[in-house]
Amino acid sequence: MVAGTSFGVGFSESSDSRKAGIQASKEALAKAELTHGEVQLCFLFCTSRHDPVDFFEGVKSCLGPNTQYFGGFANGTCTNEELGYDGYQTVVGLLGNSEIKFDLLIEEGIGFHEYETGKALGEKIAAKNYAKDPQILLLFDAVNRLEGRFRMNYGTPFIQGMNESFDQWPNIIGARMLGDMKFKPTRQWCGKEMSQNAAMALIFSGNIRIDTQIMHGCQPASAYHKVTSTKGASILELDHKPALDVVGSILGDDLLANPQELKFFVTMGKNMGDKWESYNPGNYINRMCVGVDPESKGLFMAEIDIEEGTEVQLMRRSFEMEYVYKRTRKLIEKIKSENRKIIFGMYINCSGRAAAYSNHTDEDVRHVQEAINGEFPLLGIYEAGELAVIKNELQVLDWTGLFCLFSEEMV
Repeated sequence: MVAGTSFGVGFSESSDSRKAGIQASKEALAKAELTHGEVQLCFLFCTSRHDPVDFFEGVKSCLGPNTQYFGGFANGTCTNEELGYDGYQTVVGLLGNSEIKFDLLIEEGIGFHEYETGKALGEKIAAKNYAKDPQILLLFDAVNRLEGRFRMNYGTPFIQGMNESFDQWPNIIGARMLGDMKFKPTRQWCGKEMSQNAAMALIFSGNIRIDTQIMHGCQPASAYHKVTSTKGASILELDHKPALDVVGSILGDDLLANPQELKFFVTMGKNMGDKWESYNPGNYINRMCVGVDPESKGLFMAEIDIEEGTEVQLMRRSFEMEYVYKRTRKLIEKIKSENRKIIFGMYINCSGRAAAYSNHTDEDVRHVQEAINGEFPLLGIYEAGELAVIKNELQVLDWTGLFCLFSEEMV
């Protein structure tokens, strides 16, 4: 039986960016029981409050010349014990002593060119001609400020572009990246370089598998309403009435007095299953409102895939913490029963699920940590959309947590 891959995670909240990189890297080295020269792959994430150059230099100063890097900005991070967001949180994950192979691919220029960027990155992946299905972690920049004001980089056209290269989707997970809830410009790291306005893929092959469990957090709170007018990612009308008026009539007219409070609060759901069947959270693709235009009475959504004629429901955010614990534990037990060693877990969490933004008093991450109970390292990030394959199609999700286990067969 092989000893298996080594992995360790470190965390820091130091406001000194270089120091934060050093602290998190040294902690990860100690927990992985690796020397700096044994590290093959480094995951690294920090919030936008950090200087990205100083943070990167701090991390690199602790590791060997052959280490490859993958990561970028996150609104927050977590490990087995720590969690935090909207501050100076950083996390570093180090992989070494492994026979697992990996490739790092990047395609820059996603802003205003989501489809083309997805197509180019998909072609790069397909050109590798992997003998077996690769296991892919996909990250792309959420923030487009190329014209000075914020616009989301949309996942729907990006995925459509990628799909041009695949007869069927490989096993793929990922996130749309942001460094704070004000959508300031982000940074990414891939290979040995820092980038921006990019999409990138970490592609594993060999004795490794990624398994996932989606943590849903919404339930229908209204009847179906037909979208009757849109402009880009904005829903202008529902049932031929201003979208803001319809939402206000459901949530209460007092919200219309301060419509900006609807931002990050209103969520619309598309039922991908039979609308007359019992509620099944796995059939829903939810979209979060990220802005309100009082003049047009429109809702600016996080994605561009809600079109005229689409039927949507207003969704109530209410995730049960016991549900998070049980689903986390269920996936862990499944992997262990298959004679597999869990190398590490990754929790990709919608930033809006954090207690500070969701009117909850508890953090779902705490229940993921409790379910893991220190059995293997955990690396977690708060981002602006989760990527997972649902019904054989890659989807951008909102208001979900994506719990992922990276494991190897014990042979």
